[in-house]
Amino acid sequence: MKKILSIIFSSVFLMTSAYAGGMIGIKAGYGTLDGERTIDADHGLASGSVDHEYGAIFAEFEVTDLISVGVEYIPMQAIIDTKSTTTADSHATIENHKTVYVLVPIGDTPLYAKAGYSHADATVKANYTTTTINSAPDAVEGPMVGIGAQIESPIPFLDVVRLEATYTDYGKMTIDSTSTGSGESDADTRSGEAEQITFTIGIAKSF
Repeated sequence: MKKILSIIFSSVFLMTSAYAGGMIGIKAGYGTLDGERTIDADHGLASGSVDHEYGAIFAEFEVTDLISVGVEYIPMQAIIDTKSTTTADSHATIENHKTVYVLVPIGDTPLYAKAGYSHADATVKANYTTTTINSAPDAVEGPMVGIGAQIESPIPFLDVVRLEATYTDYGKMTIDSTSTGSGESDADTRSGEAEQITFTIGIAKSF
C-alpha cells in the first residue's frame, strides 16, 4: 500500500504541476475511534470507543475548476489498547497516517464533499513476556469520506478557513498470539474492526 500511495501522490503532483491553484494548511479538532471485536474464541464479542484530539497538515492542488486532489498527514502517534480495567495481552502503535483524497465543491455553495483512502503503519507488541505475537498486520487502511464548508479567512495572511467532518472505515485487523502464562501453550486469534469520525477546523494559505 505504501508503494500505491507513493505512485498516486507522484501522479497527482505531476498532473497538477501545470496548474497554478493550490494550498497548504493545517487542521485540528476532535475525533472518536470506535472498535468492535468480531472474533475471539475465549472472550466473545465486545466493542469500545476512545475520544482523542486530532491534528493534520495537508497540501491540495486544483486539477480543474471542479476537482481538487490532496494529501493529508497526521504527525502524531497513537496506541490502541483495551481499557485499563481489562487484562490485555497486546497493543498496537499507529503512526505515519496519511490520506490521499479528491475534493469537489457542491454547486455554488461554500460546501464541498471529499473522498479518499487512508493508510497508517501499525506495530503490534505483547504486553507480557508470556505472550508471543505470531502474526499481525503491519498497517491499517480503508476508505474515507467527508463533508465540509470553506470560507474566506478573516486572518490577513491566510486565505481559507474550513469546517469539516470525516468518516474512515479501517476494516478488519487480525492478531494471532500464543500465551504460556498458565504453564501451557494457548493459541488465540482475535479479529476486530475499527472506524473513526473526526470534526475539525482548518486554515490554509493559497499558492
